[in-house]
Amino acid sequence: MRADKDNIATFVEVVRRHSLSAAARHLGFPKSTVSRRLARLEEQLGTKLVHRDARRVKATSEGSRFYDSVVDAVDALNTAVAMIEESTTEPKGTIRVTAPGDLGRLLLIPQFAAFLERYPDISLDLIFTNRFVDLVQEGVDLALRAGRVTEPNLIARNLLPSDFRLAAHPESGIQCADITELEQYPFVLYQGRGRTQVIRLETGSDERQESVELTVSGRVNVDDYSAMVELVAAGQGIGLMPEIHIAEGERAGRLVAIFPDWSLPSPPIHLVYPTRQLPERVRLLINFLCNAFATQA
Repeated sequence: MRADKDNIATFVEVVRRHSLSAAARHLGFPKSTVSRRLARLEEQLGTKLVHRDARRVKATSEGSRFYDSVVDAVDALNTAVAMIEESTTEPKGTIRVTAPGDLGRLLLIPQFAAFLERYPDISLDLIFTNRFVDLVQEGVDLALRAGRVTEPNLIARNLLPSDFRLAAHPESGIQCADITELEQYPFVLYQGRGRTQVIRLETGSDERQESVELTVSGRVNVDDYSAMVELVAAGQGIGLMPEIHIAEGERAGRLVAIFPDWSLPSPPIHLVYPTRQLPERVRLLINFLCNAFATQA
């Protein structure tokens, strides 16, 4: 019996997302339809393709081999159909985007207004959260992430650098001839244990680089850089925070960079997405954001 192409495409999404529910959300079908298509494909092929339990769906050995043999063809077909459909109409549909709350507010919100004005038939679902979001499992198209991207199945594009620097309230009265003298001042700490931390900063070029380790302490420890900004701006201590937060604070007259030549180098902020076979609307948003931040840089 010949396998139906719609059943094959449904199977690909189920295996890719390890979930009938996630595949149903992505495809826009009821879960019962996805389950029925999957069962029908197994009947057509005469073999068990997936194991199901209460939490996840996992391909059998036969299912894995079949998935590997068809996934590229299914993705290519979906992309070709989408390109034809979108070339004859204005881009439309919904893009699901996730980001940490502070980065989303600082970086994405100002750009989204211009993007939505340019593409009136595109909608955005925004998930601003500090928890880890599984893009495939939760059906998310695009993520903004700081730090290293370690998931091998995700594609990451550098958006902008994100080194960390020191900042304080403009009237903090900090006067130091040498950076090591900052150890005598209170700090607003980030995700550390106890009230003392060691921070390592660098200055100079690759040819002539210096480093220093400061043992700093403080009464407040936070897990969110927006909270750190507020506490530093309230005069509760020095903060080691991403440059983008300092820049916003300086524009508002609430923060001032101290020893700005010293920094904690950090991996850049990335745009992350789960596949190269992107709907046109997602590709448009990625290019829009990359161009916007390239211009700002």
